[in-house]
Amino acid sequence: MGNRILIIDDDPDIITAYSAFFKSQGFQVRTAFNTTSGRVEMNEFSPDLMIVDVMMDQPDEGFVFAQQMLDEKVGIPIIITSSIATAGQEIFDIDIPNVKAVMQKPVDLEKLSSLVKKILLN
Repeated sequence: MGNRILIIDDDPDIITAYSAFFKSQGFQVRTAFNTTSGRVEMNEFSPDLMIVDVMMDQPDEGFVFAQQMLDEKVGIPIIITSSIATAGQEIFDIDIPNVKAVMQKPVDLEKLSSLVKKILLN
C-alpha cells in the first residue's frame, strides 16, 4: 500500500503496537509523543492520515491539535483515540471535519486498520 501514517500518542506501548501493526500491513509509519513533535514529523513526512490520542500533555491536546489543523487548512484526515469511557464523536460533540472518527482505547487494531483503509480510499 505504501500510504504514510503519523501516530501521535504519549504511551510508548501504543506507539510500538500501532507502528508494528501498520508496518506489517505495508504502511510507512512515523511517530511522535506529543503534538509539538507531531507537527515536526507531519511537516517532514507528509502523512496521508494521522492517528492522534486525546489526552497527552494536556487533557484535550488531540482535539486542540485537530482544530489547529483545520484552522491552518491542513487537510490530513485524523482518527482520534481516547481512553475516556465511552469515547465517541457524538459524546465529545465535536464538529471538526478532518476528524473522521473517535475510537475507544484499547483500540481493536483490525477495526482501526479497516477504518484507515476506508478513509484512505475516499
